[in-house]
Amino acid sequence: MRLLIILSLLAFSLQAATGFISAEKLDDMLKQKNLVLVDVGSRADYDEGHIPNAMRSEISAWRRAVKLHQLMRSSDDIEKEIQRLGINKDSQVIIYGHNKKKEALKSSYIALAMIVHGLKNVAILNGAFGEWEDDDDRAISTTLTKKKQGSFKAKFTPGILVDLAYTKAHIGKVPMLEARPAVFYYGTLRSSGVKRIGHIPQAMSSFWKDKFEIDGTLKEEEILNEIFYAGYNLKKEKEVLLYCTGGLEASMNWFILSQHMGFSDAKIYDGSLREWANRDDTPLVRYKWETYGY
Repeated sequence: MRLLIILSLLAFSLQAATGFISAEKLDDMLKQKNLVLVDVGSRADYDEGHIPNAMRSEISAWRRAVKLHQLMRSSDDIEKEIQRLGINKDSQVIIYGHNKKKEALKSSYIALAMIVHGLKNVAILNGAFGEWEDDDDRAISTTLTKKKQGSFKAKFTPGILVDLAYTKAHIGKVPMLEARPAVFYYGTLRSSGVKRIGHIPQAMSSFWKDKFEIDGTLKEEEILNEIFYAGYNLKKEKEVLLYCTGGLEASMNWFILSQHMGFSDAKIYDGSLREWANRDDTPLVRYKWETYGY
């Protein structure tokens, strides 16, 4: 029975967009006129070497500080950054980092911001720059890329980003996944910038990094299906709500579910625990989660 379930889930997964693109596939796409590469690494790493014609973007162009937490910037701000990168409505955007700390999460958050604002063709380079430079025959540039201003017009998509009130109202009603390491979920350690410890009641621990191999490439489809379907009993057509410390970690779980596995109603609590756990009127628990019948 278990094998039958997994095989059926694999068949479903074949219908989903990949979300992640291989270095080999990107190599074949480099001459496409509508291709826009976005490098989220440091300026030093970008100057040392990047994929030819890649534009560099800072995460600060997509997120703004709000008290003790951060939220996605306004549609106007994001439209300006998208246009600065030379992106048009029909652009194929591929985002990557340089395999440094948090760059995978910067990639997924920037992808989230683009998709929330109406971009359709957005992918992440599987394995990031490390996979690209692993082949000595692939070109690497040290020249600053300059692009013509893009014409993309942002249109905000409601129903993906949710706030504290929505999250509180849906405790126990929809499955919630927390993307932080388990030591923070269980309250063994305290997350940076978070006053109170523990997790949102009935949320399940789902560390974002568990979905990747040690080289930074995404795990095989069968393993992802085991994690999300068999492990958390998620339904592809049902709502799932994702959160973390401050929005970045949850954005990767969101990207995998919505853009790679084809979940139709994945939501993200952008303020996450930097908002939730720095208040005194929100519930937190430290016990081990059980299996809930969503």
